[in-house]
Amino acid sequence: MYKQLGLVAGVFLASTSCFAADSFQVETSVYKANELLASPVMLVEEKQPATISVGDSFNYEVTVIPQKENTAAIETSITLTGRSFTPSFIVEYGKQASFEIGENKVSILVTKSKS
Repeated sequence: MYKQLGLVAGVFLASTSCFAADSFQVETSVYKANELLASPVMLVEEKQPATISVGDSFNYEVTVIPQKENTAAIETSITLTGRSFTPSFIVEYGKQASFEIGENKVSILVTKSKS
């Protein structure tokens, strides 16, 4: 009886740790000289990088690291027509954030997905 109970408890603990990670919807818009180049929407697991490529001219990687209750640290790597950028910043869930590097502009909206 105790062995079975221990086995069930062990399986429960192992299964709950598998579901502990949150996921986030990340909507990104990338502009060059005010022209929209890409607007990927990705479902991203916390602390796990997600990557998307459009041909050879656009590569995008994003990692979401939850911080306080309504914020997350965002780590990105963007390659756009041969130039690479690696901006990192803090966003509030549900509020659009943006940054500009020269003639390139990136806006990002992160929402916490329902688990």
